[in-house]
Amino acid sequence: MEMALLTGFGFVWMATLPSVFQAGDLPGQQQQGLPEELVVPPSPVLSPAEALSSLRAADGLRVELVASEPLVVDPVACVFDGEGRLWVCEMRGYMPDVDGRGEREPNGVIAILEDTDGDGRMDRRTPFLEGLVLPRAVAPCEDGALVVSPPELFFARDTDGDGRADERQVIATGMEGLHSPEHAQNAILYTHRNYYRLANAPFEFRRLGGEWVQRRTAGGGQWGLAQDDLGRIFFNTNPDPLRADLFASHYAVRNPNHGRAGGVNVRVAHDFDVFPIRMTPGVNRGYMAGVLRDDFKLARFTAACSPLIYRGDLLPDEYRGDAFVCEPAANLVKRFRIEEEGLTLTAHGVDEGGEFLASSDERFRPVHLMDGPDGALYVVDMYRGIIQHRIFVTSFLRKQILERGLEEPVGLGRIWRIVPAAKIERRARRPLSELTWTDLIARLSSANGWARDGAQRLIVEEGEGSQDAFELLSEAVRKADSEAARRHALWALSGIGALDRGVCLHALSDPSEAVRIAAVAASEPFLRDPEIQARVAALAEGAAPGGRLRHQILLSLGRVSCEAGEALMARMLTACADSSLERQAALGGLHEAELRFVERLLGGDEFSEERPGRARLLSLLARAVVNEGKSERIEALFEDLVACEEIWQRSALAEGVLSACPKTPTGEPGFLRSSREPRAHARLTEFAELLDLTAALVWPGKPGYSEEEPVRPLTDRERASFVRGQGLYAQTCSQCHRSSGRGEGGKAPSLRYSPFVLGPPGRLVRILMHGLVGAIEVSGEKWDADMPAFVAGDEDIAAIATFIRREWGHGADPITPKFVAAVRRETRRRRQPYTAEELED
Repeated sequence: MEMALLTGFGFVWMATLPSVFQAGDLPGQQQQGLPEELVVPPSPVLSPAEALSSLRAADGLRVELVASEPLVVDPVACVFDGEGRLWVCEMRGYMPDVDGRGEREPNGVIAILEDTDGDGRMDRRTPFLEGLVLPRAVAPCEDGALVVSPPELFFARDTDGDGRADERQVIATGMEGLHSPEHAQNAILYTHRNYYRLANAPFEFRRLGGEWVQRRTAGGGQWGLAQDDLGRIFFNTNPDPLRADLFASHYAVRNPNHGRAGGVNVRVAHDFDVFPIRMTPGVNRGYMAGVLRDDFKLARFTAACSPLIYRGDLLPDEYRGDAFVCEPAANLVKRFRIEEEGLTLTAHGVDEGGEFLASSDERFRPVHLMDGPDGALYVVDMYRGIIQHRIFVTSFLRKQILERGLEEPVGLGRIWRIVPAAKIERRARRPLSELTWTDLIARLSSANGWARDGAQRLIVEEGEGSQDAFELLSEAVRKADSEAARRHALWALSGIGALDRGVCLHALSDPSEAVRIAAVAASEPFLRDPEIQARVAALAEGAAPGGRLRHQILLSLGRVSCEAGEALMARMLTACADSSLERQAALGGLHEAELRFVERLLGGDEFSEERPGRARLLSLLARAVVNEGKSERIEALFEDLVACEEIWQRSALAEGVLSACPKTPTGEPGFLRSSREPRAHARLTEFAELLDLTAALVWPGKPGYSEEEPVRPLTDRERASFVRGQGLYAQTCSQCHRSSGRGEGGKAPSLRYSPFVLGPPGRLVRILMHGLVGAIEVSGEKWDADMPAFVAGDEDIAAIATFIRREWGHGADPITPKFVAAVRRETRRRRQPYTAEELED
């Protein structure tokens, strides 16, 4: 054992490094052990009653026990069905010990809990599905349930009435989660637009005509999903507690020529501080400066998961619309207040210096939050000592787990309910299945978001072809007092395929802007109708720039390719183009129509004056035309460019063309190649502002241009290293950087053409070997998330480096194990990850 004395947190710390690395260890990094004189409070297993006493809720609230072991075991997600039954996803295989031995045993369960005597405590358990491996999500649906159990997303039914599933229909395969449970698809959420959404998955799905269909989304999230009253989706990553899609993200991924539109997967909370009420030294990287405060309590989020937007009606009104986020590593739930301005959402912590819910019990592990039929807020507590997965566990944490007896027991679990402190009469709720159409549609006016969502789902599941449902929903759109009811009724009509133009016209004139926004989206199938077009145009004229209504109109116009729609879009952007989100909303719906839209804008006299956002709009359109890669359209774009009378227009279009030029294999600015000299080339050379553009245009025989040397093919040995690196990347890197190398907001930056990848090889090897901390900038985007080291030998580091330097069109030289060994010798005294500034030296 190596021994070292280090100073930190006001103590002299004794560090002990094991001779064998844990999977989460950073090579060469000194892991400061806890001070010998530090007394860590014991963490005994508490009974449910004792655990209840350890919980501290916000003033005016109290906690009730809903269920505990043996009725519920290792719960990771729960959801109520319309009958008031609680469906529980039990991940019993998760981390049976600190090494995760036996993790893939088929012992996972989907169980149904019931409260048969109405006292608020679950007292009956029925196992709906057994024999699953690390199941991760469940959602009641129709006469069964949707389940994610890797590698499948499936629909399970009980056909003989015994409460146990006996039929499965696979909806999708390739679900991850066996190797890294926290970085895979989870959290099935029924959205207001009648699709089921998953966290950490780039698609959503629904049943149409008896078939399960999918559509692409922007994905996002790590563990857990939530939606607010307007249907906006919220999620998070472990260090980043609250992110959101500002609009339905299927709009953001429509145009490959433009790429993903902005406004999805955006950071909402900028306050990352947490305030545990007990010492929390047992966090994975507690040895690193800044992770723990001087009192050994976690300083900032490190395991954020399962956000919830509270939409219930039992807690005081001040809680409605607030966001709540689990932090199991700090044994607490944090509350955020969300503020809205135009399209922008910003959240800040509410309980200054404290938390909404916190426990002095280290084994309290809140991993999921939900609303319920009674309007309360529910907390799923996995209740265990180990919460960190084996592939990330450090020696620092392992030592504590073993020495402090946190490894056992497993197989526990609690579900808690947060209610007002004053005694309240428990409200009896009729099961949704017992409601008439009149009663069910009346539920759309409930003050409880859970009731509204459940009613809409049941209407969509059972209302297709029902004249009663159609008439009552249509009446609700026109006459319901509740704005929420009118919105839900609109989407329910859409869901059963019964929405008509008359209802749309009425909703487009609703006094509530939120209803008008929903009506614009729901009316997309009718946007070719002249009367609908006229109503939408009138809305656009009166909509505030930068607001949600105007943004939704631009999104929806792109769903229908027609003259009137494009003309309205052009008028809107001519009037005001200074919103980045609005420009991108328009671009998303102009797939293969970008050139036509450029010509429409340039053909209007009102677009001749340079105003904020106009140049950027033209640049984005030009870039999309070039990205499409059709030579005739690119030629036409050049002719439009030289025909421009305004310098700013020419410069903007040229900038867009240049931004689309492919980079060289080493990441340098490249050329735009053509099979012959562009027709407009001679005229392009007449304009001084186009010199960079004309230099970038190349074709065979262009004077002064010679073809670049092709990228050197890999040798057999280098090819073998590349293939090895491909497999290693898929196992260890793709969860954050994705298989595409494009990264994901809130998790990891893109690797494509990154200077950290294609720059000096020693820089990349140092990052892989020792990690990277602190702020960095990649492709103009700022990041402040730690990059852990890749714990591996020289051959594996060389393989990963070679793979990412030659994948995705890259052509940088491969890296050899010999080179890695040399860097390892040079940095053998390195004890901390690198910063970007150090790597620049």
